[in-house]
Amino acid sequence: MKDASRDDDDGRRAAALIHREILQIGVLMLIAVVSFFVTRAVAANNREQTLRDAEAWFARGQQFMAAGRVEDAIASLRRASVRNRYERKYALTLAGALSQKGDTEAARAALLTLREASPEDVEVTLALARLASQRQDVTEALRFYHNTLYAPWPADAAQERREVRFELIDFLLRHDQAGRALSELLAASADLPEQAAAHVRVGQLFARAGDARDALDQYERALHLAPADRVALAGAGTSAFSLGDFQLARGYLHRAPDDIDDVTRTREVVDLVLSSDPLARRVGSVERRRRVAASRDYLDQRLTACIAAGRSADEPHPAAAFELEAASLREQLKASPPLERDAIEASVDLFGRIEQYVSRTCPPPTARDKALTLIARTHALESR
Repeated sequence: MKDASRDDDDGRRAAALIHREILQIGVLMLIAVVSFFVTRAVAANNREQTLRDAEAWFARGQQFMAAGRVEDAIASLRRASVRNRYERKYALTLAGALSQKGDTEAARAALLTLREASPEDVEVTLALARLASQRQDVTEALRFYHNTLYAPWPADAAQERREVRFELIDFLLRHDQAGRALSELLAASADLPEQAAAHVRVGQLFARAGDARDALDQYERALHLAPADRVALAGAGTSAFSLGDFQLARGYLHRAPDDIDDVTRTREVVDLVLSSDPLARRVGSVERRRRVAASRDYLDQRLTACIAAGRSADEPHPAAAFELEAASLREQLKASPPLERDAIEASVDLFGRIEQYVSRTCPPPTARDKALTLIARTHALESR
C-alpha cells in the first residue's frame, strides 16, 4: 500500500512539473509573439517615419528648385534619396538638379544606378539620352534615345513616343548627322497621324536634312488634308524650287503668303527663270530670240557696271573675254534667221559663266542673276 501511495505522489509531482513547464513555455511563446509584433510595429512606424521624412525632403528640394536654389535643392534631394533608395522620382529629380548645376557625371552615375534596377524604364533612359545630348555625346545619346524608343510603351503613349523621335532627329540635325536623321525621319513618316500639322512638321525636318523630294511629298500630303495651309504651300514651293521643278514651284509659291520665310524672293526668281529660259519647251523662235537678247543686254550692263566699279581690276582677262563673246552674240542677234539650238545653248552657257564671274566679283547677286545661274546650271545638267 505504501508503494502504491508513493507512486501516486510521484505521478502527481511529475504532472505538476510538466504542467508548470508547459505554462512557462506558453508564457515565453506569448512574450515572443508580443515582442515580434511590437518590434514589427516599431519597425513599420520607423519605416513610415523615414518615408515621410524622405517625402518632406523631396518637397523641400522641389521648392528650392523652383526658387532657383540648385545647391540647396541637391542637398535636400540627396537626403530624400538616402531615406528612400527605391523611389525613382527622387533619383530622377536629383539627376535633373545635378545636370542643371552642370555636374553631368554625377547625374549620369545616379541615372545609371537607377537603370540597373529597371533597364527598360522609358523615363530613365530618356533622361540618360538627354544628358548625353547635353554633354554633346552623339554616340551615347543615339544609344539611349534608341533604348527609349524601342522600350515597351503604353498603348496610349504613341504621341509621346513620336515626340521623343522628333527630339532625336532635331539633335542629329544640330550635330550635322543628316544621314542618321533621315533614317529616323523615314521611320517617323511611316508613323504619322493623318493631320496636316504633322506632315508639315516632318516636311520641315526633311528640308533641314537636305531631302527636298521627301519634304515635298510631306508638304503635298499636308495640302491634301488642308489645301490652304500657309506653311505647307510655302514649303512645297520652296522644295519644288530646290528640285528644279520651277513650274510646280510657281504654282505653290503664288498661293503662298508673302510673310513666310523667303517666299517673295523665291517666287521672283522662279518667275524670272520661267520667263527668261530660251531653251524652255513650247517656246517659239521669236520668243527664244527675245529671251536671249534680254539676258544678253542685262548681263552686258551688269558686266560693264562691275568693270567700272574697279572690282575686276585684278582679273581683267575673264572680263575682257566675256565682252568679246557678248559682242559676238550681239552680232548673231542682228541677223534675221532664227537662232539654231546650238547657238542658244552656247548663249546659255555664256550667261552662266558671266554670272559666275559677276556674282563672285560684284556681289550681292540680284534675283535675275540667280535666275540666269539656275537656267545655265539646269541645262548643263541636262546635257551631261
